[in-house]
Amino acid sequence: MTATVDKETLRHSLKEFAINEPDFVNSLIKEIEAEWEKENDFEKILKKNFEKYAEVFKALA
Repeated sequence: MTATVDKETLRHSLKEFAINEPDFVNSLIKEIEAEWEKENDFEKILKKNFEKYAEVFKALA
């Protein structure tokens, strides 16, 4: 069973949690930032490769 949580209730709970557990929240934020950076790096590489091989892809199409 899935529970629907009101965003304001969730916001309040998260704020309270961040106040009570700042070290945990800071650690979590750093983990999320690292994951975002990895995704951005992959997207940059993918875009670069598509640009590099654009003519090849057009020829194959």
